[in-house]
This record gives sequence, structure tokens and C-alpha cells, in this order.
Amino acid sequence: MKNYERFISKESIEKIHEKTLYILENVGIQIEHAEACELFKKHGANVEGHTVKIPEKMVVDALKLAKPKFDLYSSKLEEAIPVGGGSALVGPASSNIYMNEDGKIRKMTDEDVINQFKLSDTSAVISLSNMNFLVDRSNLSSDQKMFGNLATQLKYSNKCTALARPDMFNVNESEIYKEYTKGLKIIKSFEGVEESNKIVHIGIMSTLTPLAIHGGQIEMALAICKENQALWLTPCAMPLLTAPGSLAGMIAVTNAEVLAGYILCKLVNPEVPFIYGNTSGSTDMRTLQLTIGTPETALVCYATAGLADLYNLPFRAGGGLSDAKDFDIQAGIESNMMIQASLDCGADFIHHGCGTIGTFNIVSFEKFLLDEEIYMMNKRIYRGIDCEDQNFSMTEIEKVGPRGSFLKGRTPKSYRQDFYLSAYLNKDDPNQWQSNGSRSVRDAAKEGVKKRLESYCPPEISAEQEKLLSRYLPEKYKNKI
Repeated sequence: MKNYERFISKESIEKIHEKTLYILENVGIQIEHAEACELFKKHGANVEGHTVKIPEKMVVDALKLAKPKFDLYSSKLEEAIPVGGGSALVGPASSNIYMNEDGKIRKMTDEDVINQFKLSDTSAVISLSNMNFLVDRSNLSSDQKMFGNLATQLKYSNKCTALARPDMFNVNESEIYKEYTKGLKIIKSFEGVEESNKIVHIGIMSTLTPLAIHGGQIEMALAICKENQALWLTPCAMPLLTAPGSLAGMIAVTNAEVLAGYILCKLVNPEVPFIYGNTSGSTDMRTLQLTIGTPETALVCYATAGLADLYNLPFRAGGGLSDAKDFDIQAGIESNMMIQASLDCGADFIHHGCGTIGTFNIVSFEKFLLDEEIYMMNKRIYRGIDCEDQNFSMTEIEKVGPRGSFLKGRTPKSYRQDFYLSAYLNKDDPNQWQSNGSRSVRDAAKEGVKKRLESYCPPEISAEQEKLLSRYLPEKYKNKI
């Protein structure tokens, strides 16, 4: 039995699929893009205006092209990173526009963006680096506005930069394909894969729930598909607002959106790697706000795992998600619940993995470090207890005997392997803790953030890579960050 089956049966997953097929064929998807509508029509869909009704045969044929795994390449790494098969790759908090500093929420600055990137780049938990778009664009050229973030990440990241992407905000829809393609060619040239089919980029495609995909998103997807890179599609529905007021109904609607996007991508390029995603949550009907630190958001992780299993696709789910506005007990409760679900369901890619609060809108650097702890603690639990003969230490037990002590010499390797040591959670005797100044977890994490930022060292890149990026790098980041 697979882990998701503890929460949703395979029969229920198949029933969601059946309802999805009905939605696709009888209700349809609004595809706000003329070329995409023509492509669907050419391959057998019923198209009326921008409403595309997709027959079951198109779904079945597209799913035959599913790729359960693919590799990410980076010139910064000695070997490729596999995506799929429970790869559990973690991305950092992303797309937030606020940060919490000492319990106060404020808008981010470029310095915050760079520091958030450095935390990701120095993390033992984060697999793929990412950088939010720069805030101050006043002195940037048009090339720097679109590609400055991408170039800065390529230059300064020590990790795989597959999540780096051009900034398409304020770009006319008619120009998105051309400019996004240009960004992809910069990445491919930097990585030295212009003439190969190596995957160096994972693009993001979002839907407009209920049952619509915007033309700008399709333009980006077309560029990604035609450059033979990877993408993930992730709806974020709000029950009783943009989706039915039931988990089953919400999942059926969002599944229809994902399959429509998947089919479109396979019509453009049958070989394109695709990550199935869903990050839908709940709705607080008292405030009409999206909520993501809820049991239902965790259950969506398991449903996503089941549907991805049915479709033979890698999937994105979960993250260190919380609706809390501060680095507090709410943030801890919700993030632990969501990280447990993300790891337990076997997600291949976990985005917004560390530092997220405020329903995607806020980052807390202190929470970033504590989320890392949550991942490591849960991974330790899921690793279980190793009862191989050598781990019983029988010779040592015989030597120490009754009422003896096992404390002597250096800490043995077996202890370091079996027992997790927290970096920030306080384990002192209460009197020691009070005598040592009653240091809070927030204070410990704040000190940890400072040390982590100071530990950042930029990678070495070649003269050719430096020359490629020079015209796109913002002036203040040409030499250092």
C-alpha cells in the first residue's frame, strides 16, 4: 500500500479521474490563447470561441507520453539531479513581497532579496536555489529588468539554478514568447547545453481557477516546450470561491486544469518533462482569505500523490506552509503538519519549502532555519530504527555491564548517525537555561541567520560565463552581492 492510500483510496483517485474526464468533455476549459485553441481543435477537441472541450481519447493519448522521471543538469554540480521516484527536492520560500523582522511586517528591499537567496544557497535542506525578483527597478535597463534576476542567480548560486526565470511582469503578452525564449537561451548558453536536450530549467505554469488558463501563461509554456525544458503546473483553488465547497469537487476541478495544461504541452512537444502539481488550500469564510496551513491542504498533498501515481508523473506538493504572520507557535504547528505531509506523501518537488508565512506573502528568516530543522527531524523519524547486528553494540554492553557508564572517549559514529542534534531548539536544564540568559528560540535563530549569511561564498564561473551575463547584471551586482 502506498502512503497516500491511508487518506484516499485508489478507487477514490480513479473516481476523481472519471469526474475530471466528464468536466473536460462536457464543461470544458477556457483557453485564452488563439494558437492553443487551434492546436486543440486540430487534434480532436470541440472548440467554441475560447472554450475547449477535450474528449477522453485526447486525455488517454497524452497520458501515454508521460515521463515519470527526468534529470536536471547544472554546470555547478558534478552529476545531474533526478526528479521523480520520490526525489523530495526542496525549493525555498518564493514570490513573497513582505518579510517579518523582529515581529514586524514590512515590504522587502533588494538587500532582503539577496539575503533570502544567500540563506537558500547555504542551506543543507534546499536542493534548488531561487531568487525573488528585485524590488528596486528604477535604474535598470529593459534587459536588466527582464533578465537581471536570472543573471544574478546564475552568477552567484552554488546550487542548481533550474528555477531561475526571466521576469515577465509588465511584458506585453505578444512579447512574452520571444522574451522568455531569450531568457531560456541565456540559461542554456551559461550551462553549455545549447546543442543538447539537457534540462536546465523548470518553468512555472499557473491556472485561473475555475477551469481557465491565461494567454500569458500559455506563451511562457510554449517557449518552455519548444526549447525542450521542463515545467510544472500548479492550481491554487479557494473552495466556495473559485472551486466547489468540497475537497472532492475542488480536486476534480483543479485536476481538469492540470490535465488540460499537460495535454497542451504534449501537443506542442511530446517529449517535454512535466511535473504534476496542486497547492490548493482552504478558504476562511470569515475573511474570504486563502488559507494554506490547514489539514485540508495536507490532504491535497496525498490526493496529488495519488493522481500523479495514476498518471505516472512526478509531482509537486506541500512545503513549509503557514498562514501565521509571525515566527510563532502557529507557524510551527502548521509548518510541521505540512512538511510531514510533503515528505510522507513522497513528493518529488516541494516548493516554498522553508521560511514561508502569511499565506505565501511573507518570509521569516528565523522560520527558514527552523523549517530546516523540521525537515531534518522528520527525515530522521522516517528513516526509522536500524536493527542490523552491528548496531546493537553487544561487545560494549558486555564490557560495561550492570550499573556501568557508556560515557567515555569521543562520541561514537553510531551515536552521531542515530541521534539528531538540534541547532536551535533549547535542550538545557531549566536552571541552566535561565542562568544563561533565558535565550529564546527566536534569538537563537536570529543569531543563526547572521552566521549563515556571513558564511556565504560565491562560486567561481568562467570568463565566458561572466561575459555572457555582464549586460544583464544590475550594476550593483556585477562584482559582488
